[in-house]
Amino acid sequence: MLQVLTGSQKGRKLKVPKGSKVRPPTSRVKKSIFDRLGDISGLRVLDVFSGSGSLGIESLSRDTGHVTFIEKDPAAFKVLTENLTLCGFLGSAELLCSDYENALRKLKRHNESYDLIFVDPPYELYKTMKVSDFVENAGELLRELGILIIEHDHKIEDSPAGFSRFTKPFGGTHVSYFTKEVSSE
Repeated sequence: MLQVLTGSQKGRKLKVPKGSKVRPPTSRVKKSIFDRLGDISGLRVLDVFSGSGSLGIESLSRDTGHVTFIEKDPAAFKVLTENLTLCGFLGSAELLCSDYENALRKLKRHNESYDLIFVDPPYELYKTMKVSDFVENAGELLRELGILIIEHDHKIEDSPAGFSRFTKPFGGTHVSYFTKEVSSE
């Protein structure tokens, strides 16, 4: 069962799209992520590969100021919209029904930036892409002291240039936290 862990919508059950395309983070993984983040109130958040919206909705429940959701699957997008409506968060969200690359390009054109970026791609994409590809692409929207969090199904040994990384394993799932390295100039 997928539900909001804490905050204004604590205990609220969320819908999950039918089929196996969407893989929401487990409660254990989600709790670990948000425990590590601490107070996120007032932050601007980007939720890439949103699915049901679990991570972004958890953020809104914890009083972030705004979340932008990117989800290309129409069925998942419909469930995401229903979940946001159910929680009363539609007014604090921007929803983009688009593939992530086009959505990120659009956000870059509009000079958007975020304090916190969640990237939870379908594991199928790791057959042709690396974690660093997602970090470099979405990382352009990350504010200077922001954190990009990505879930992946395999161990990684390095970080893209300009980023520092911390990884926490959860069995077959790994969650990596990337921050931009501060230049010494």
